[in-house]
Amino acid sequence: MKRIFLLIFILCNIQSFGQTITHTPEIDDQVTYDTDIEKVELRDEFTIIYFSYQYSNRRSQNYNLPIPLPNPRQQTSTATISINPKSYLNGNGKRFKYIRSTGIPELPDSKPVSPGQAYRFTVYYERLDPGIELFNLIEGKNSPEQTLQFWNFYGVHIKNPLRKIPTTPTGPVTLTIKGKILDAKTQKPVKGKIIYQFDKNAAKTGSALVSATGDFSFALSPDAYTFTASANGYDSEQASLDLSKIKRNQQFTQNIYLNPVVQKTTPRPAPKETPKKDLPKIEVPKVETPAIDSTSIVAPKEEAAPVKIEENKFRLDKVYFNIGESGLLSESFEQLNGLLKMMKDSPTMNIIIEGHTDNIGDPEQNKRLSLERAFNVREYLIKKGIAGKRIQFKGYGDTKPIADNNSEEGKKLNRRVEFVILNP
Repeated sequence: MKRIFLLIFILCNIQSFGQTITHTPEIDDQVTYDTDIEKVELRDEFTIIYFSYQYSNRRSQNYNLPIPLPNPRQQTSTATISINPKSYLNGNGKRFKYIRSTGIPELPDSKPVSPGQAYRFTVYYERLDPGIELFNLIEGKNSPEQTLQFWNFYGVHIKNPLRKIPTTPTGPVTLTIKGKILDAKTQKPVKGKIIYQFDKNAAKTGSALVSATGDFSFALSPDAYTFTASANGYDSEQASLDLSKIKRNQQFTQNIYLNPVVQKTTPRPAPKETPKKDLPKIEVPKVETPAIDSTSIVAPKEEAAPVKIEENKFRLDKVYFNIGESGLLSESFEQLNGLLKMMKDSPTMNIIIEGHTDNIGDPEQNKRLSLERAFNVREYLIKKGIAGKRIQFKGYGDTKPIADNNSEEGKKLNRRVEFVILNP
């Protein structure tokens, strides 16, 4: 039984949630006392008035008459009641229209009532504005010559406090992009320049000079942007941010790391050799190289290890994406964990992740796609505990193919992610 009572209590509370109810409201004046207002309920859409009526069989012309009076042409022992659909509520000088009723017919129909019998019915009106706590119910204008007497209530007092309406910010949304230009190897600030480009409209650009502190800041509207940072003595670098779905003012931080330009040196000519005198030959004893016990070395799982293609360059050939998308597929995690192990085993190792595509589609879109794929590989490593400052990323699109794009096999090889170890 306790459980049943608790359920009933919960259901009652759910039903009344968000409603304001005034029981037996105070009424300053009313036309007839055969009809009473038992309660007024305010809901989101309606003002609901619950009435009780009891026919007293008093037939005075102007006081306490049943509503409406029976037709004088029909001599019956009972009166009839109905509600006027033209009735309304009046509060603060504003009218609130009749909607519908239950338990009572609308004029011109009527319902017979018997003396001493109690009747209850409900009438729905438009919702009173919050803050209106005194209203009149006007059913119609009464006059001595008419056979109907309308129910009018004056000065009905209810609870209807003002509601605080949440305000939504108006005006344009401003997004602040802050960050630094840093040397990728030393992590020191770099003086340079940043240009930002709207991805959907390449003709729209903006720029800012970056002081020796490396700090930059932009106030932008929601959109997708590509930032290009440059400085004397450094390779240019790009970063991409899609902010088109941001709906409120917000601040983002994006550091950009630049790599110093590698100075190419021309080899010096070898010095001319001078003829040497023959020296006596010296016998060098042979020394056997000691064997290394390889049983103590644990090799990484072959399929999980990145593929080495140059001295400090590796390919992630088991990292997969859906065609035209940048989200990592779960099959990629095993090899990414191999890269993760390499970076955890070498805490000073910094890398740059490079994304590449085939030549299908728009070159600008390919470049953006490759940049996003490289960025998502970086994000995976960061979420696994690698510091972001250790990982740079670039997107080359279709500008650096390693195979012929005229064949499907060549295109497959060109769709790849690689990484370069900047320092071990």
